[in-house]
Amino acid sequence: MYEKCPASLRMTRVILQNGYFDENIYNCEVITYNPEEESIYLLTGKNELPLFSLDGVYECILETEETIKCEGVIKERYYNKLGRIVIFYVRNGFYKNLVN
Repeated sequence: MYEKCPASLRMTRVILQNGYFDENIYNCEVITYNPEEESIYLLTGKNELPLFSLDGVYECILETEETIKCEGVIKERYYNKLGRIVIFYVRNGFYKNLVN
């Protein structure tokens, strides 16, 4: 459904008290979207995996025919033959990016 589409991750909140808030936006590519698990597998490119906090809430923006957003958390991050992978679990479903 969203395979090969560009995506970007941006931290919106930190879960842990006194946790590190990362203001960077990370460009990724969608490997696959699993609607049953509500998870998006993202290829992070050259971004190192420790940059993606497991203790933060992220906004994921998908660039399809129209820009759509969702909010969630990163549950896993690992290396495999494709490269650096993060698994993003959607907490707040997809909605269109409204332009003011």
